[in-house]
Amino acid sequence: MTRALYLVHGWGFDASFWAPLLSHLPDVNAQVVDCGYFGAEHRPALPETPYLAIGHSAGSLALLGQDLPGCDGLVFFNGFPRFTAAPDFPNGTPERVLVRMRARLKRDPAAVLHDFRALCGTEAPLPGEPDTETLDRGLEALQQQDHQAQAADWGNRLHWMTGTDDPFGAAQTGFASPGERVSGGHLLPLTHPGLCADFVRRRLDDAG
Repeated sequence: MTRALYLVHGWGFDASFWAPLLSHLPDVNAQVVDCGYFGAEHRPALPETPYLAIGHSAGSLALLGQDLPGCDGLVFFNGFPRFTAAPDFPNGTPERVLVRMRARLKRDPAAVLHDFRALCGTEAPLPGEPDTETLDRGLEALQQQDHQAQAADWGNRLHWMTGTDDPFGAAQTGFASPGERVSGGHLLPLTHPGLCADFVRRRLDDAG
């Protein structure tokens, strides 16, 4: 029975992002990645038992590009298979926005992060001292990566939830597989943790 999770947060956040959601899933074993945007990077080993991989925003893009042996399915919140606009992905963010963010990040990382997080819907203090180099690599991934083919390969084992008021077109678009659009913005696991936990539990029950 699937009772394990492997979670990856999005750009500009850290592993604590998942705490509200996980508080609603006390019986589930969770391996939580920290991408190192505000301190030491932490990437635990994939669970040895069947598991679901959970991604938020850029964490979804990262999971689509990762080999996930033993994974029963993907659950994405505010996720996307590509972030920047392209002829076959018209709802993405113009690449020039990422280019400007990367240039400004080198000068004033805290200001870039505060502006981005405010756009996402939170005014919470930064969780630590920004690691500019790691943050820039994260923006580079958002600028360049395209995992639409990988998303299609997962078929109906990819489940998603996104907010109708999400400010990012890529996240509003969702995926071809079954998903849900709910009232909310870009930080559903923070703003609607119970709703997101119920969504995860349903996927656990389906996989179980």
